[in-house]
Amino acid sequence: MQDDAEAKAEKYATLAQEQNPSSPTALSLLASIRLSQSRPEEASTLLQQSLSHWLGKEDAKQPPYTERLNLVKLLLEVELYEHALLVLETLQREDEENVELWYLYTCAYFHNAGEDKQEGWSNAAECAEACLKLYDRMEWDDEDLRNSCRELLKQIRDSGILIEKEDGEADEEAEDEWEDEDEEVNGDEDVEMRDA
Repeated sequence: MQDDAEAKAEKYATLAQEQNPSSPTALSLLASIRLSQSRPEEASTLLQQSLSHWLGKEDAKQPPYTERLNLVKLLLEVELYEHALLVLETLQREDEENVELWYLYTCAYFHNAGEDKQEGWSNAAECAEACLKLYDRMEWDDEDLRNSCRELLKQIRDSGILIEKEDGEADEEAEDEWEDEDEEVNGDEDVEMRDA
């Protein structure tokens, strides 16, 4: 039954591509089928062809948001991490209030660390923290995603890699510390004034 369903899916995807060879949707669907057939190299080629028709082209129509999210998952599966990050940037510009977006960012940066592990894992940690905060705020319902995100963040922290903060975040933290100190000082002055 499953083999029959896969054969039908491949038939329809192939027909769609024949009718519109530049269809990113048809190419991505075929890539997904190739992955399920354990043919990652062919999947990788199809995904890159899919991206070539719209990514980085101002006049080209982008696939729908959800479709691009699924595309990122396929790109991560074939280890095209740089491509995945580029697609994620298009998604972030459109809607950054999406938990899955930040989880996929985390995975892309984590696995794309390469030689510069410090920067890659620092970026991954920032995205993981953003993902978990948004998860709680939006009351997202995906325990597997949250647990995986927490595990990646724990692995980064346990590695001893320092998480670099953006200048704005560092300034905010410094301001918070100054406010705390001011409150303590003012509190002491108030006590002294009342004693006098």
